[in-house]
Amino acid sequence: MRALQVYLIVGVLTIALGAGAGASFAQSVSPVKPVPKTIFRDSDGKLVSNNEFVDIRMANFHVPDRTLVHTLEDGTIEFRLQKVPQEGAEAPDFSTRFVDGTSIKFSELRGKVVVLNFWFIGCPACVYEMPKLNDLAAKFAGDPNIEFIGMTNDPAPAVRKYIAAHPFDYKLIADAKPILASFVVGGYPKNIVIGKDGRIVYWRSNIHAWDKFESVVWAELAK
Repeated sequence: MRALQVYLIVGVLTIALGAGAGASFAQSVSPVKPVPKTIFRDSDGKLVSNNEFVDIRMANFHVPDRTLVHTLEDGTIEFRLQKVPQEGAEAPDFSTRFVDGTSIKFSELRGKVVVLNFWFIGCPACVYEMPKLNDLAAKFAGDPNIEFIGMTNDPAPAVRKYIAAHPFDYKLIADAKPILASFVVGGYPKNIVIGKDGRIVYWRSNIHAWDKFESVVWAELAK
């Protein structure tokens, strides 16, 4: 019985000492500061999603990044993007043929929305996004007011062979080096939306914000 009493007393002392040590430790550790909130804005000051921010920031990945970063009074970190310079510019005119032999003159597409994709066969990022580009084009299938066109500098025979194994539902133009040069592409892939007035309204490289891409197309069709 006496041994049990001693055991209980030692146990109470241990718990008391432990609690005191825990309190002392808690007082010695500084409280964890909350992670600052981060927001993203486009060149007009509109809030954009993280995916949109990445797409805009990388629209011309071959040029220096000019994103502005500010810390606001409440500690929020704000990223402000610079304008994509191609947007608002008139798209260059061109005349050529699709790989199926039919002719195309870009000026004759005025009044339609034109969605362009610039790619090449040896581009992994281009191949990766093709199924999603096909899905996007399928949503507008049968609409006479929109054209989905892909361009590559690869020769037509190679393109025909390639798409037999990797379906790409855009209308395809091969041997397009002069056209690509007129657009000053600067890197691949490139995804562009041209409005009914012939001006570029959307210029991106890889796409992360697919919802934004689609919404731009719908908005231009509604004009």
